[in-house]
Amino acid sequence: MDIAYIHKGLITGWRSACEQVAAEKAYLGLVSLPPFDPERALPNRMIARNWPMYCALDEGRVVGWVDIVPNEVPECAHRGTLGMGLLASHRGRGLGSRLLEAALAHAPESGLTKVELAVYTSNVSAISLFLKFGFTEAGMWRDYRRLDGVTYDALLMERFLV
Repeated sequence: MDIAYIHKGLITGWRSACEQVAAEKAYLGLVSLPPFDPERALPNRMIARNWPMYCALDEGRVVGWVDIVPNEVPECAHRGTLGMGLLASHRGRGLGSRLLEAALAHAPESGLTKVELAVYTSNVSAISLFLKFGFTEAGMWRDYRRLDGVTYDALLMERFLV
């Protein structure tokens, strides 16, 4: 399996992977995504600005992704928010580590000195991965999400790059 920087040819596959992970209702903030416009999709902005966004590929098919989106407020542009996902069929194979390695290595090129994220406290595997990569707990958002009668808390994590 390969890790590749996002490019236009991967955008449709990235969207498909996002839809599949969102449909699990356990990992992403959204459980259904807004209508897809490939020309206005996030990856185009990432590519144009050389921001960190990588895909995990299995025989050319996108099976996971990671992105670090810098804050748009100029005074906060040193901070980026990390998002990632892997298809259920490809979890536990080290792809999350490989994706994080690529994105974190790229982040300083985008002027980032700090990466932040929010992860549901129920996602123990992801929390373990982030801790392994030097992220620390920065706080907690209680009652972060309510879905199907279940309340989720989110752990806030951060990692300084310098």
